[in-house]
Amino acid sequence: MSSTRSTLSVLALLPCLLAHAQPDTLFVTEHGSTVAYAVAYGPLEQAESFTRVGRYAMDTARVAVRLGYKRGKPCGIYRAYYPDGAPLIFAVYGWGHLAGDWTEYAPDGRITVKGRYSEGLRDGPWAFREQGILGHYRKGRKHGKWKYYENGRLVRVERYRDDVLVPGSRFFLR
Repeated sequence: MSSTRSTLSVLALLPCLLAHAQPDTLFVTEHGSTVAYAVAYGPLEQAESFTRVGRYAMDTARVAVRLGYKRGKPCGIYRAYYPDGAPLIFAVYGWGHLAGDWTEYAPDGRITVKGRYSEGLRDGPWAFREQGILGHYRKGRKHGKWKYYENGRLVRVERYRDDVLVPGSRFFLR
């Protein structure tokens, strides 16, 4: 894939469970460079169920993160946003951990990464569209067939078992 292409790689350090205002960081990579944005949260609410909102420290009028909470734990929809308000991440939390869909977006709204989590671990099929990779995870480890594409054309296939490449299972297609 071309290095000049807009790529999106996101590492979102999610809200801390402390009862006081807590800083956080949202790392956004686009067009090959990563920017760390400070995110500030108010104190955790004492309500049974609520949505915690993190705002960009550089402009507190801008929402950076929204995450549902139940009984003091992340539970429900997690959304992160670019500084301009466009969607960055959509994810689902179970009782305190990732458990469901995970979707990352490019600044123009295209889906760049799509997969699922189960009990906080990647599980099932994952598509890394900008990199041209389709693969499968089981309990957070590569497992099954992984396909690699260049310019829309399949160029390599590999098989993994418990995060280890199966000997003799790598095939190059040209």
